[in-house]
Amino acid sequence: MQAAVARRALSSLASKIHPQLPLTPRESQQLLNLLTTSFRSHLDREYPAGPSEAPPASTTTQLVKVEQSRRLSSSYDSASEHIDSILSNPLFARKPSRRGSDSAAANALNDPFAWFLDQAAIGTADIPKAALCLDLLQRAQNKTKGRRGSISNGDRRPASVIAEWLRTSGEETSKAFLISQLPAKGAPRRSLVNRLVPLLLTEGNHAPLWRWYTYEPEEGDMLNQAQLSPFKCQLLKEMVNGARTRDEAFAIFQHAFQLAEAGKNKAYVNSLQVAGARLVDLIVADSQIPCTPELYEQFALSTHGWLFAWKPVVQAMLCLCHPTNPDPQPALKIIKNADSFLASTHSKPSRQRFFVRMCLGAAQQLIKEEKLADAQIAMQFTKEHFEDLVLIKYHSSAPHQTNRGVSEQKKTQDEKRNIALLDGFLAT
Repeated sequence: MQAAVARRALSSLASKIHPQLPLTPRESQQLLNLLTTSFRSHLDREYPAGPSEAPPASTTTQLVKVEQSRRLSSSYDSASEHIDSILSNPLFARKPSRRGSDSAAANALNDPFAWFLDQAAIGTADIPKAALCLDLLQRAQNKTKGRRGSISNGDRRPASVIAEWLRTSGEETSKAFLISQLPAKGAPRRSLVNRLVPLLLTEGNHAPLWRWYTYEPEEGDMLNQAQLSPFKCQLLKEMVNGARTRDEAFAIFQHAFQLAEAGKNKAYVNSLQVAGARLVDLIVADSQIPCTPELYEQFALSTHGWLFAWKPVVQAMLCLCHPTNPDPQPALKIIKNADSFLASTHSKPSRQRFFVRMCLGAAQQLIKEEKLADAQIAMQFTKEHFEDLVLIKYHSSAPHQTNRGVSEQKKTQDEKRNIALLDGFLAT
């Protein structure tokens, strides 16, 4: 009996010393204030602001004194910043709502963003859940708008929130984010990075992208530069591909080029080759998209630093696609001295299509300039070496848009018409 009374008394005393959780909002605030005061007091004890013993004086000593006072009083500021960073962490920024699995699944479908914030608040968020959140948001957007659109707007910036979660949780430097997401060769590229890049560009938040791109593993880390190279290639390619304007794509590439020149890092050079090839493809596919000539010329000049194989052909194509002053002469020079390029051209179908496109583009521009003799040289060369690609099939180098309902007979007629047109040019 006495033992039971003693236990109740001890329990009552313990509850007064350590109140049971959860606390009321008022008690929570009091506890937070107590912890804040204790934390600041500890910093002040470790870094005391001693009395000033500086002699009276000159301007130099006064500046030193001011600097000392700034350092001594910085404990309060650093404590405030530290506490603010803790409270702004996604783990504390939202009160989690605990639900059963069925209701949690329903909540993910009804409001994917709120569902992900709940997952972050209770510490169960991970990279697959972040990717699922963005996928569900995009599907809901497509249904609402009846067409593809951005899930980001002025008030709602899910990509920035997820990028911040990646930073504060440490996931952005994890193997799961940097390596495990990379798809196998030939597989569709649907990693979290692919989803985040265009959204972050839409939200105008480039900082996370460049932080990921410039990440360097420290000595002793489980990752090395060779393992990070595919991630950086994929990231920069997606940045160029997801740029809202051609000028933005050029600016992104130029910044990466400057980083590569400063760092001389092989991973940067590899990423420039991948992203540069993609940007060239975008230019060739539609050279009528407006852009600033100066930025275009900077990109063309940068090819000396990252394009090693087939450089003259690519540079000639860029001259042809110049936004204000297309120049067919570099391409014509290659056509007249093509023996050194034909072997490497025939080695890959993609190179054949690119080379043919350069030849036809040069011929078209020469005709516009009324240089018919030179245009005839370009057309004759194309017919002799790439006759099979000057047919309607050549459109396979662009996105496939052939109507399935077109009959084989009509295709044959179109091919014959193209050959007749080509012969007409040569006869001129």
